[in-house]
Amino acid sequence: MPSSLKQRSLLLRALIWLVLVTAGITLGALVFEALQLASTQPDMLMSERVLRIITLLVVNLVLTMLIATACAFYFWLRISQSLPDLKGWHLQSPASEFNAKDASSEYTLDDYLTQERRVFEELERLITNHWGTDHAGDYNRFKRDSICDPASVLDHNWNRSRILECQNPIGGVLLIHGLSDSPYSLRKLGERLHSEGYTVIWLRVPGHGTTPHALTEISWDDWTAAVRIAVKGLRSRVPASLPIFLAGYSNGGALSVHYTLSAMEDESLPPVAGVALLSPMLGINPMAKMTHLSHFVGMISRNEKTKWSHIYAEIDPFKYSSWPMNANAQAWSMTQAVEKKLVNLQQAGRIHEMPPMLAMQSVVDSTVSVPRLITALFGRLQSEKSELFLFDINRLDKLSNLVNFSFEKGIMPTLEQSDLPCRLSILHNRHDAAEKMSITTRLHGQIDEKHVPNIWPPGFVSLSHVAIPIAPDDPVYGDRSNCERLSLGCISVRAEPSALMIPSTLFTRSRHNPFYGLMEDHILNWLGSLQETHRPPPEVSHRERA
Repeated sequence: MPSSLKQRSLLLRALIWLVLVTAGITLGALVFEALQLASTQPDMLMSERVLRIITLLVVNLVLTMLIATACAFYFWLRISQSLPDLKGWHLQSPASEFNAKDASSEYTLDDYLTQERRVFEELERLITNHWGTDHAGDYNRFKRDSICDPASVLDHNWNRSRILECQNPIGGVLLIHGLSDSPYSLRKLGERLHSEGYTVIWLRVPGHGTTPHALTEISWDDWTAAVRIAVKGLRSRVPASLPIFLAGYSNGGALSVHYTLSAMEDESLPPVAGVALLSPMLGINPMAKMTHLSHFVGMISRNEKTKWSHIYAEIDPFKYSSWPMNANAQAWSMTQAVEKKLVNLQQAGRIHEMPPMLAMQSVVDSTVSVPRLITALFGRLQSEKSELFLFDINRLDKLSNLVNFSFEKGIMPTLEQSDLPCRLSILHNRHDAAEKMSITTRLHGQIDEKHVPNIWPPGFVSLSHVAIPIAPDDPVYGDRSNCERLSLGCISVRAEPSALMIPSTLFTRSRHNPFYGLMEDHILNWLGSLQETHRPPPEVSHRERA
């Protein structure tokens, strides 16, 4: 431990003991005064003793808060000191990154792409000129020509924004990735949408695709400003008579809903005809709010490690492995802003004006709150075209003793007791043949069950937050059939978790969606149904006009 940090740690411990001793003395005085009050006869001293007790209570409360704060600060500092050493990508990021202040009224998507080009030029200089001693090992996304180098995985570096236009589009779709993620997570869906006739834009959200350090400085206002610019850019590339849509994964889902609600408040923002959500981040653990303190702790301690929740080796070419506290803080602020807008819209009696929404979500999700998705969003939507599509767990009898069913306490009562105004669909094991699958759909009490040919692959108990948008044949996160080069979906290492610089969840968490094809078709069909309501009327011939 550096001597300066050791000195600060000793000072903190001394401060904690001093406050503890003072609080003990104050507590003893408080007990003494209480005993004196109990034995005192009503006289002129009664009011004085009561005032002294109240004063001692206030002092004791303040001291208790000081103790709690000092202890939390001390343990935060101690835990951060136990993290691995920080590398260049934890301490530096491109200075040209977009922020909300850049978004002037004349700023366009083309300007954003130009600025993004400068960002990646700066990143290249950091990698080649500044981090030479940090490039140990072949599994490093910041080592050129390594197995994890983003530029070598596919022909296009999917950490960057991308636009695919159609000459005669049927509509436009903006794809928004998740937190610590990149446009790669929605690569497959966007390519399918483009093949079906949509002009597609993959937006690299500010702070992503470069270095984990970028997320320590970014704000959710920067994200929303970038989304507004991207939607305007999409609208300019699609004829005004055609609809545009949003599709967001995880935090991109929250950003999609936020933009949709903002467009209802601000007529200068282009409206969208529908929103597709994949594992949307509309409810997270309230403890994320506490991570706002990381800036204060880091400023006082002058220890950069206090800004980080965990530090891992950066082996994923398209997703940060290390996680800064600020990411949680901004995600919390993002979800709270969305919920506030939903409440305001409902109180204004305009909730029925919201465009249709489709969410594809696993019933178990350790990243977001599924019950909050149901109550905060789908419990409010009024359109019958809106749909909540849930992927149930694998309920084969032979797996029953391996499954933790506690998640049902938060989800099933909500689904069973509330008559959602929108469509509810669940992909699940069939009751008559558990190894086979069905989709059960409920709308206004009417239930329809449709058998599907899909089955759970061996070893799968459930999907996960990160698996939803990923196809089984994905070259990075796919199954064992894609292990020719880098495949994080089938990585296998045997060791004590503490011996590795990668999380143990990398081996146990599902990385791809075995029902991806079904999901992709469902999204395309849903968008197609919305196209019907926005299809321009056929041109009337001269004779008909006459």
